[in-house]
Amino acid sequence: MADPRDLPLGQKLRLIRRRGMWTHLLAIARLSETPRSLTEWDEAIGLQPNKMRSLKAIMAKLEKRLALSLLVPAPAADPDAAGNPRYVMPPRVRKKILELAGEE
Repeated sequence: MADPRDLPLGQKLRLIRRRGMWTHLLAIARLSETPRSLTEWDEAIGLQPNKMRSLKAIMAKLEKRLALSLLVPAPAADPDAAGNPRYVMPPRVRKKILELAGEE
């Protein structure tokens, strides 16, 4: 089998779609492209407080395994009130997730 890091974006996301993480990624992709801190993402997609921190840790493992960026720090965004960085989903990833969601 080929190294998952070498797969095209769509195939990488299809691998993730088989996991529970997919529903959260889809929820993020469906929202506006507004940069949000992890706490703000909790509220935006209806998660329990601090759940996004756990999801971000799981995302980091997938990102490393697949050489992929699912949420990246928003370079022009100010930190939230607590000083935490804000993140965005790269447009290319957002677009592909929404395309794949149409296949379901």
